[in-house]
Amino acid sequence: MSQINHLNTHLKLVRKSRPPMQKSRKSSKVERFLQLQIDQLVSQPQIKWARVVCEDPSSIHHQLVAHASQIPFQMSRATLATIRTEDWLTEVSSHLGLNPVAGLTTGFYYCSLNDQKPQYLLLFIDGSPSHLLRQWIKRTSEVLEESLESYQQAAKQSRKIELLEEVVQRVGHQLRHPLSLINLYANNLAVVLPQGPEQEQVTVINQTAQSLNQMLTEIMQCAKNDKLQLISQDLRSLMQETLADFRGWIQEKGIRVRLPERTVNLPLDPLQIKQAFNNLISNAIHFSPENSELLINWEMAQGNVRLSISDEGPGLPQDDLDNLFKPFFTRREGGTGLGLAIVQKVVRAHGGKLWAKNVAGRGAEFSMSLPRLSANLSEDIAC
Repeated sequence: MSQINHLNTHLKLVRKSRPPMQKSRKSSKVERFLQLQIDQLVSQPQIKWARVVCEDPSSIHHQLVAHASQIPFQMSRATLATIRTEDWLTEVSSHLGLNPVAGLTTGFYYCSLNDQKPQYLLLFIDGSPSHLLRQWIKRTSEVLEESLESYQQAAKQSRKIELLEEVVQRVGHQLRHPLSLINLYANNLAVVLPQGPEQEQVTVINQTAQSLNQMLTEIMQCAKNDKLQLISQDLRSLMQETLADFRGWIQEKGIRVRLPERTVNLPLDPLQIKQAFNNLISNAIHFSPENSELLINWEMAQGNVRLSISDEGPGLPQDDLDNLFKPFFTRREGGTGLGLAIVQKVVRAHGGKLWAKNVAGRGAEFSMSLPRLSANLSEDIAC
């Protein structure tokens, strides 16, 4: 009986000492890529264990580690301690070449993946590595180095964009108040001043303040990085809502709008995509001559919905086609040059594409392709 009690006590102690379960973190694309490369290495019979360590500028831990082995690979405490110190990295003799790890038994090799950073591929190889195996490892190291460099550059660029977005939002909010005051005082003066030069000057001040406020709004919107709130949307209804905002302008120019009777449901962020539609429709109406036609169409294409908006205006100069979506580029009088940049940002955030061309016998046509199903959507897209 005492032996049984002793066993029960031992089990209780083991259960109590077990650390609490943690929620699994969703692995990133780069982590899955690293793991795939390591798994492929370990598929070679001679490679019994592999590990890659690299810098992760997008994480607070600043390090990514992936490893794999053919069977449970046991290492002594002394071996683990030597590996963790990384002192052997100071003796790099060949970049991307296979080097034995100093201070460890035969079988441990490493490839340095960067001359400046502690990034490396660590392997345990059974027996002397053949020439073909060395070539395989070198090619894998080259792929890892190039991919990690691209990932790290993109992560640094993303941080810069986030900082710029934060600065723009702060400056924008600080400018809102004085612009509102200028607009308010100009309106008050317009009421009390008699008709004449002073009244005209106040009108110019008022219009300038409104123009600056509109530009500020678009700059802040372009720098904003809101996550998409995707819900199923009826494309035809959303386009009709957008056109309703321009009903007066459309009637004033006598423009005929053609819409398909068919509709389709898409996963969209209604506020953001409606802003994109708004900018495209505004441009199309502006460049449309009086009593012309505005053609809006959509159709299915390989799992995507292709939407196009074409007018009967003068079209796009060939030299402008490469610059249309660049911030602050505009041919529209009084335009900020941010409208199309915002459209591109919204479309790309939805996992779609945006392009423009001239249509023979009509004018300019702007088209976008949007996925019918939500995919891996970008969260770090800026104008």
